[in-house]
Amino acid sequence: MKLNADVIFDNLPQDWNARLLGTPDKSLQLRRPELFETTMREFRNDHLYVLREERLPQRVRVEPRAVIVCLGPGRRTRFFAERCCVIQLPDVDFYGAFNTIQRTFDRYDAWEEALDAIIEGDANVPDMLAQSGDVFGNPLSVIDAQFSFLGQWEHDDASDLATLAGLDASSILNPEAFASYIAERDLSMDVAEPFVLDLLGTRTLNANLLDAGTYQGCLTVYCERRDFRPSDIQLAGFLATKLVQAINRRSTMPGSDGTSLKRILMNLVDELPLDGKEQAMLEARGADQSFVCVRIRLNHRLSQLPIGYVCAMVESTLPGSIAFEHHRTSVVAFVNIGPLRDGNGSYHDELIRRLRPFVTSLHAKAAVSDPVSSLARARLFFLQASTTLENGSLMDPDASIYEFQDYALTGMVINALGDMPIDMFFSEGLRRLVAHDASSHTSYLETLRSLLDHNMSVTKTARALYVHRSTLLERLARIQRILGEDLNDPDIRLRLQIILKALSIREAF
Repeated sequence: MKLNADVIFDNLPQDWNARLLGTPDKSLQLRRPELFETTMREFRNDHLYVLREERLPQRVRVEPRAVIVCLGPGRRTRFFAERCCVIQLPDVDFYGAFNTIQRTFDRYDAWEEALDAIIEGDANVPDMLAQSGDVFGNPLSVIDAQFSFLGQWEHDDASDLATLAGLDASSILNPEAFASYIAERDLSMDVAEPFVLDLLGTRTLNANLLDAGTYQGCLTVYCERRDFRPSDIQLAGFLATKLVQAINRRSTMPGSDGTSLKRILMNLVDELPLDGKEQAMLEARGADQSFVCVRIRLNHRLSQLPIGYVCAMVESTLPGSIAFEHHRTSVVAFVNIGPLRDGNGSYHDELIRRLRPFVTSLHAKAAVSDPVSSLARARLFFLQASTTLENGSLMDPDASIYEFQDYALTGMVINALGDMPIDMFFSEGLRRLVAHDASSHTSYLETLRSLLDHNMSVTKTARALYVHRSTLLERLARIQRILGEDLNDPDIRLRLQIILKALSIREAF
């Protein structure tokens, strides 16, 4: 592994009283040390030279990225420090210094080899962090693009990393911690170079995991045991590159079909065709299982909240769920209701119990479809959840969770009308009732609606309208004369109920 002057300097014994002079190049391009020979006439870029001060040549070409480790009092180093980086080591054994630097390269070579072996194996992120703990000397964590934690590592005597990272029991940033995370990071997910900030009350070094400019997550080093060193920045960038390789490899490994299934469901929801392999995977995953579709829309005030974070929260809150962003406006989740069932086989109460505090904390609204036994029908149950969310939000804006069956009739009525105005379905008698209500304080339409809703029961209708029975009978007689239709005919009653329901929906909209 190639290093830089900061790494070499930070790994020297403190009692050597080393000094770093000049401006060191930050890139990890420095080769292993070599002895400067008297026949050499240049200090070359990305080369590391070790020599005593008295052997510094009088005439030599110095390239700016060269690094010179010079042993001696430092009287002649100013010329070179103005042209390249110089590490001055006064009163140190020459061979001891050379071997110490060699061992530094050995150490980082071993680190790189261990990381590469993990990537080529199971690409396990926690194992990569465990191999990196001694390099940074501080707790480490990796968060993915959905803001859930892929791995954490801490020293045995360090503070609890869950507390440092603001984790809850599900290994995801809790809402309060996430609010702080976003506010302090200012959503700087496109920053390519590692950066230091105070994250969640702790000083942190952060390196975004970027793949061709796409945000894959973030590596965080917590300043818990020792202060950050200049070399930590470049080493964090190096580890971030290796972590991106591991994440990419894991996505293509056998058995990692979660992402594939998510992509298939996204395609189904958007009515995109599936190939044979995708259809087979869908059938295999959905066999002998039941799902519900949940669609969640954030409050406008929180519309800038990263959807990926909400997806991770959904999958954490609802076990067995697959959540994804839909057109940048909402989250769609297909929830395996098996893990939510109790001993009696019911899932409903547990689903609502888990969902309610989640949507409340995010000021969101959610709609739940009927159960679906085949994920091949995902599109239809997505439409159930979507229409329920729209109709529920308009009919009952103070609620936060809407279920399909509660708004199924509303959806049927709206679909039955199509693009036709409601009054196109009015009979002449119904038009006369509408005209009456326009010039009267007594609503005949409301009386007719209540009568139909109470199955033609005069007693129940009088009680609902708070009128005397005889008064209601007189009013119904007038309604019957104006309407001119036989209310004993079930087809007429059904048509009138649909029209009156449509009128109430239009009023709510």
